[in-house]
Amino acid sequence: MFRVHALRHCSFTISRPGTMNIRCMNTRGGRLTLTSVFCVLLIIIVTYNQLVYDVIVEELDVLRYKYQAGRTKYICCDMSGGLGNLLFQYTFTLAMSLRFNMTMVCETDKIHTIQQIFDIPDCADDNRGFRLCFGERAITNKFNVGYDSKVGNMLLEDDTHFIGYFQSWLYWIKYEDTIKERLTMKSDLKASAKSYIEACLHELGVETRSSVSLVGVHVRRGDLLNYKFRWYGYFVAPEEYFHKAMAYITKRVRKPVVYVISSNDMEWSRAAVKATNAVFLLNNTREFDFAVLTMCDHFIMSVGTFGWWVGWHIQGIVIYYLKPFRPDSGLSRVTTNDYVTTFAYPKWIGMS
Repeated sequence: MFRVHALRHCSFTISRPGTMNIRCMNTRGGRLTLTSVFCVLLIIIVTYNQLVYDVIVEELDVLRYKYQAGRTKYICCDMSGGLGNLLFQYTFTLAMSLRFNMTMVCETDKIHTIQQIFDIPDCADDNRGFRLCFGERAITNKFNVGYDSKVGNMLLEDDTHFIGYFQSWLYWIKYEDTIKERLTMKSDLKASAKSYIEACLHELGVETRSSVSLVGVHVRRGDLLNYKFRWYGYFVAPEEYFHKAMAYITKRVRKPVVYVISSNDMEWSRAAVKATNAVFLLNNTREFDFAVLTMCDHFIMSVGTFGWWVGWHIQGIVIYYLKPFRPDSGLSRVTTNDYVTTFAYPKWIGMS
């Protein structure tokens, strides 16, 4: 039931263009009146106008800044995918920003994902830079796996927006010392991982960490067995590959070996490894597994970028799978012909 009341129950105050203060009183206590409906509609209209006003002011501010002489130039990249992909995109963009003296802007939530492991600083908190950079037409990386020389040899003079995965150490090798400083593991995570390793070794009857060689093994299968990934061209490393890699390392280290195994298909991994001298990382977060694996002396990776970044942190022997994709597949078309040397880090050992 609607009751009509005079408009004297609403008062309006305009303080500046697009801003109106509205105060409505319902004298009939609890019943919806036409005056109330009218007031609600006014609030919606004025709020919308305020939003439009704010957007216009902000756009004009960004546009005015865009053409200022000598202003800061910005670089950004659409960051997507899992931890390994984010790290490649971050290090690529960081290196390019250092090379061309530009300010790096990025999406906060993506940086927070990396900050779960590393003490990296936030990207520039610059709304104008964010809008300028991500508003630019994006430059797309043709080859996601391996070094794309067209991108690597670009000269940047203005705000630049990239899209791609940039999976090559060659993009940032000249700034590797800076990247190592940025990718410093969080102290609490590192301490927890160290304690975990010591506890696991104690259960295996190992008295001290220094008495054994820890060999990390990352077995990625699970999601790669899905139709989408198989159709795109991904292979999974077979059991024979892990046996060969394990035998290679065992022959070359002096201390007894303990394997530390992380996988998204642990049932398969347990059956494939068949080792009593092994620690299986169960029910841990991705970040924790990463931290534990990086504390190993040597490392065996399978397929994917998560394992790549673990290997980059390892000082000893690192072995990677030589046949990660099917020839003439979608994945092969975004992989450079020289990916073995431009994707795999120097001194790593390829096996199949």
